Amino acid sequence: MKKLIFTTLVMTITLILASCSQQGQNNYKDSSDAIESFQKNIKKIDTHSIHSKNVTTVDYQDKKVKLNQESHGRTNHHDKLAFNIEQESNSKAFKTMNKSIYVDSNKLKSSPKSNYLNYHTQNAEVDYYQKLGQDWFDLTTFNQSLLKPIEDDINLEDRTLSYEGTGKVMKYLYDFGYSQSPLIDQNSLSNISDLKIKKGNFKLSFQKNKSLPKQLTFDIEATGKIKNENIKIHMKQTTDFYKFNSTDVKPYKNLTNNQYK
Repeated sequence: MKKLIFTTLVMTITLILASCSQQGQNNYKDSSDAIESFQKNIKKIDTHSIHSKNVTTVDYQDKKVKLNQESHGRTNHHDKLAFNIEQESNSKAFKTMNKSIYVDSNKLKSSPKSNYLNYHTQNAEVDYYQKLGQDWFDLTTFNQSLLKPIEDDINLEDRTLSYEGTGKVMKYLYDFGYSQSPLIDQNSLSNISDLKIKKGNFKLSFQKNKSLPKQLTFDIEATGKIKNENIKIHMKQTTDFYKFNSTDVKPYKNLTNNQYK
């Protein structure tokens, strides 16, 4: 009986110590430790998925336009990309379009289907979506452009990094959001010059048991000019990262069913 009690006590202590050890592994000493751990972990990633919701409000030409985009994306970080994009606008002057895209090497499928004049235009569209994939999915650039420059100034609480500022990292974050917003498809809003970040903040949480991103939220206010006219932009976005190394990079059903024809 005493032996059983002793054995049970030893097992209980072992489980407690293991739990404490695992919990310690899930926390970081400081922000630099978190960012370094993130950099190491992304080297092991072959596939992942994202889901984002972007709300952008534009004050331009005495109009206040609200543009929404919900994006889903998959990648194998090599030659396959899948996008599903749904957009909304509160203004008929700024029309939006839903689309679903799949890129496999240099082959592209889309809904609505694309009509090419020649292979040059087809290659140009493939190049465009491959570049878009880099903007959406490149975690190395994400770390080097957003986190590393401010690793000594960023706040760490539990497993979440947070920051407020108006510098280059916020310009990178604006560009990241721009690529997942209807702004990128608006010809009349595409040539913004003298862009200045007036206010910005973000939070980035990590997965529970590994140093990989879980959710990014940001809120940015910016000003600029289109020709000689002033423009104000207020962008909010939430991006979820998931299915690391378990994403099946295939077309979305809206492409397979040609939902957006």
